[in-house]
Amino acid sequence: MAKCLPAFMLAVMFFSPVVQIAHGSVVEIFGNDITGTNPGLSNPFTTGQTVDGSITVSGIGRGSGVNGASANDRYNANSWNTVSLDTNAYFTFTLTPNAGQQIDFFDFTYTGQASGTGPTSFIFRSSIDGFTSNLGGPLATGATISLTDASFQSITSAIEFRLYGFGATSSAGTFSVNDFAFQGTVSAVPEPTSLLLFGMAFASGLGFKLSRRKVAPVPSGEFDQDGL
Repeated sequence: MAKCLPAFMLAVMFFSPVVQIAHGSVVEIFGNDITGTNPGLSNPFTTGQTVDGSITVSGIGRGSGVNGASANDRYNANSWNTVSLDTNAYFTFTLTPNAGQQIDFFDFTYTGQASGTGPTSFIFRSSIDGFTSNLGGPLATGATISLTDASFQSITSAIEFRLYGFGATSSAGTFSVNDFAFQGTVSAVPEPTSLLLFGMAFASGLGFKLSRRKVAPVPSGEFDQDGL
């Protein structure tokens, strides 16, 4: 007797042709080489930034725990002089996809520098988990931080990233981001199709029917050969 396909296999047969989504090549979706006179005195700084046309961004800004500092061609700040993490002392970047668009992140890259009395410890976090998990290994001189984790894919609402610094030996010690770039892709949010919905319903219904065993009723008054 031929075996019937399980419902989940039938579902796969219906899903497979319609759930494959092709994304474009990974490119810079938000970045800035940061040039000009004293960019760090602006909060945020947006001059010269490059942005994918399907998203809006905040520019590079800073938290209330640090102060902008003078320096050309870099986003500079001081007051990083806490022994441990100050959750208000950071540089910030926010990206928001337009309606109907989604972001798939690849990485965040930056170069930077710190003065001799500037911060010595650095942390990179995101709003995905309320700024609780550390990402990558940021340094004063820069880093490339992977954002390929599933939690940074198919982003359809605003997401903020923060680069924290602490451990400076003087309030005048500075740390700056000299340039930065977010790499990834931006694409239209896939819409469900009637075929996909039909496949789900069909597989669910058929699986239920196959799980039931048909038993013919015994007519009233009839007995088997043993008379039972």
